[in-house]
Amino acid sequence: MAEKLPTIIDNRGDNTLLHALQRLLPGVQGLDITTGLFEIGSFLLLEQLWQGLDKICMFKTLFFWRG
Repeated sequence: MAEKLPTIIDNRGDNTLLHALQRLLPGVQGLDITTGLFEIGSFLLLEQLWQGLDKICMFKTLFFWRG
């Protein structure tokens, strides 16, 4: 069973998405990602943790910014 993570990940101290995934991935079988912005190179920071997953599903959303 994966350990409980904070409800809000605010990138302060070690309360980052990277740290949360490093704690979470060893206890799960799959990962679903929904994002508007994603850099595949970020998986390199997770080292070998994501390679043990049975599946990874990614949903990329498109959005337009008018400034």
